[in-house]
Amino acid sequence: MDRFVRFLRRQLDIDLELLRQARHDEETGKTAPPAAAAVLTSLRGFRECELKTRLLTTHQHCGTGTGPCDTLKETYPEQDERGCPTKALLGLPYTDRPGYQQRWRP
Repeated sequence: MDRFVRFLRRQLDIDLELLRQARHDEETGKTAPPAAAAVLTSLRGFRECELKTRLLTTHQHCGTGTGPCDTLKETYPEQDERGCPTKALLGLPYTDRPGYQQRWRP
């Protein structure tokens, strides 16, 4: 389970770094002044990273018997790296990134 969670956390770190770099480029004039849609996309990107991080933290113990999905009996066996359907779904946006394993698909 740790390998999948490490992968997800790394992808979130990459997303945040890309968003920070884009915001820095906008602020320093390295790109054209941001259009309303670009600003919204940037803000939404940060919010989505926060949401994914909070969900990952909330479901960090799923599959061990003490997570929220364990009480609902919606977990994968302990040897399954995903832990629960929620974490598996969090990985879907990253299926095209290096390191993603097809066995992690929900």
